[in-house]
Amino acid sequence: MNIFKATRPLNLFILLFAQFLTAYFLGFGNTIKEVFDLTHLSIYLTTLLCAVFGYLFNDIMDIKADAINRPAKNFLSEPKIRKTALIIAIIAAVLAISFAFIKSYKLGVLITLIITLLFSYSTLLKRLPLIGNLIIALLGAFSIFILLAFDSNLNFELTLIFSINAFAIHFIREIIKDTEDMDGDEAAGYRTFPLLVGIKATRTLLVILLFLYILVFTTFLRLMMMRYFSSPLSYVFLSYNIACIGLPLFHLLSRLQLAGDKGDFKYLSKVALYIMITGTLSMLFF
Repeated sequence: MNIFKATRPLNLFILLFAQFLTAYFLGFGNTIKEVFDLTHLSIYLTTLLCAVFGYLFNDIMDIKADAINRPAKNFLSEPKIRKTALIIAIIAAVLAISFAFIKSYKLGVLITLIITLLFSYSTLLKRLPLIGNLIIALLGAFSIFILLAFDSNLNFELTLIFSINAFAIHFIREIIKDTEDMDGDEAAGYRTFPLLVGIKATRTLLVILLFLYILVFTTFLRLMMMRYFSSPLSYVFLSYNIACIGLPLFHLLSRLQLAGDKGDFKYLSKVALYIMITGTLSMLFF
């Protein structure tokens, strides 16, 4: 049961749901049958297996830091459980690459690249300032963008917009999580951005990133309203984005400027996750 929780079932569901919404609602002309054909199912399955590998392998490599940051995960310090988790992670990676190459060479290469990046992230890159955050943000965006390589019905502009949004909020959330995890990361010898520059400078960076993201968000919102909606649906779309994405973004910005301890940043991480989910759900309008 503990190993199952370590795979982050909620995150796996969000990943699959986001890919389904992308294929169906941004794939103009796609039917339910088409978004569950062999090609789409192969993408869903292989990216899901990549995520399982990434979560388990990362937790195994993070045992020392998580003993402080997330004591509930300390079960992986037990050799038998850790060995089981490692075996499951390896099997997930092998199956992901195998299934991908069976479907197509192109998918196989992309999935191999994802597995390689996840391995590099867990063993080295996450310990470095901002680089690991960028990798996770890119992979979060790529989980949506990868569908463009196999689905000609997908609207390129909309898929790109949602991929950029996914990258931005993932990047911000990863830095917030690094700030939340400073105690354990310091004990483990990591050199994350918050540990190098401190909480105050990290807050400044996050405020700048949030301002930039709000600017990008409002630009994309205006573009989508002009190109894809007419009254009265445009006002419904605008209202949803203001209430479910815009206001939480400003709430995140205001709370961020007062954040000072682990509990504050844990809360901010949850707000960022909420924005990630509501942003994905906005695909339902298309």
